[in-house]
Amino acid sequence: MTRKSISGSACLNFALAALLVAFSSPFSAAADCDQLLKASVSDPHQMSGITGSAELCIDDNHATVSEWTANLVSDHAYTTWFAYIDDPALCGNYPGGTPGVCADADAVMPADNPNVVFGRMDGAIAGESGRLHFTGNFRDLRFSHGSTVWIILFEHPLASTTDNRYLARQLLTPQLPPLGAPGLGAPIDGFVGHGVALAVFNIP
Repeated sequence: MTRKSISGSACLNFALAALLVAFSSPFSAAADCDQLLKASVSDPHQMSGITGSAELCIDDNHATVSEWTANLVSDHAYTTWFAYIDDPALCGNYPGGTPGVCADADAVMPADNPNVVFGRMDGAIAGESGRLHFTGNFRDLRFSHGSTVWIILFEHPLASTTDNRYLARQLLTPQLPPLGAPGLGAPIDGFVGHGVALAVFNIP
């Protein structure tokens, strides 16, 4: 049997094709975005010291998020949460709230129809550098004009190295039972997850 070698030009074409695929990723080609929004990452409570930047790319019926964070605690688990607020003017309509001002409570109040809709975006364990890059890919979401997107960073306790079930809860849930036990927080864990940083995108 005769083996056919790949010519130099064929190798070059293959390499160029691979590069084209790599650089057509929604995270590396801002030109693919109908709307490219940028935001800073910071701690609104000024306690964690976490900083960074984030981008939200909206392209037709496809949205992607890329977030870079720094000053995380090494060996701690972190999760990011994509929160959509369709009409911020409806926030705060509950006892103790401020009408028109969105806060954490809007994720659960009013209980029958909260204004904030959220879901998990990504999760990882911070290394010695204290830096993590989070990404999210969302299909078929539609964003109303004047709506708001929050990317919420949760910190969890020291990542477990002995209990894989607990580690899964650290990386897959917010670990806050009031948000919905047991799926969003097993009561046995307690209230161990907490928000430490936020990026806010206002949709034109």
